[in-house]
Amino acid sequence: MRRQPVQQRGAATVSAILDACASLLNEYDYDDITTARIVDVAGVPIGSFYQYFPDKRSVVHALALRGMETYLREIEELFAADLIADTWRGAMTQIVAVYMRMLTDVPGFGRVRFSDMLDSHRLDSSVDQYELMAERLAEMFVNRFGAHGDAPVMLTFRIAVQTADALFKLAERVDEDDRAYVIGTANELLTGMLGSVLEEPQDPIQSP
Repeated sequence: MRRQPVQQRGAATVSAILDACASLLNEYDYDDITTARIVDVAGVPIGSFYQYFPDKRSVVHALALRGMETYLREIEELFAADLIADTWRGAMTQIVAVYMRMLTDVPGFGRVRFSDMLDSHRLDSSVDQYELMAERLAEMFVNRFGAHGDAPVMLTFRIAVQTADALFKLAERVDEDDRAYVIGTANELLTGMLGSVLEEPQDPIQSP
């Protein structure tokens, strides 16, 4: 963004632009969306658009970050309000469920992915969104359930985040009958990965 809004009116303008872009992404391919279309759906003057955004790519980037923050904020609220499961496996199932629900309920969330290439460039070459999400999730899980084993915590969460992103993208492309299988496979892989850092070691069986 060129600048952050400081007044309520400016914040409303930015929100309208992002909402319009999200709506358009649900109907059109990225290349078919123009700034003119965005401002038309948003109902804001083109001058107001350029006050905050230099181009459509920057809008999509801001939309992706808003989606990530919305998702992480909901997960953080589950942990803070003690509504998260008692085990890390149950907690993992919860955060996957939140992600899958947002894919359906939040406009544009399923279309803006951190792994997507837009204008032949990543959304932001200076920021690794996978790393940011992995850091936040690792902090919440380790604080609640502890870290166990010798596997590198941050790297393991980063691998898990990228693996989940790839498999959830696949789940969107396959037939509905196959979607549950893809998601189930994703859950199995994530359980194995995160178990290497979150699973408490079992006491060895004592010989009689």
